[in-house]
Amino acid sequence: MRRAILALPFLFLTTPAAFAQGTPEQRAACQDDAYKFCPYDVPDAEKVEACLRKYIRSISAACRAQFGK
Repeated sequence: MRRAILALPFLFLTTPAAFAQGTPEQRAACQDDAYKFCPYDVPDAEKVEACLRKYIRSISAACRAQFGK
């Protein structure tokens, strides 16, 4: 369940309909990092999550904080 919740912020990266997924805070915190560190994993939410975890020390503090929730 936690994995699904963490994946929600990245679902917005694919289509306008999917853009509604995740909170505005999550989108604002992680969108740039997802495109910077994981462009080839977008739009697969699970791959983006795994990628961002791989780069957890390099992603922004705001995005990193979303993984602690």
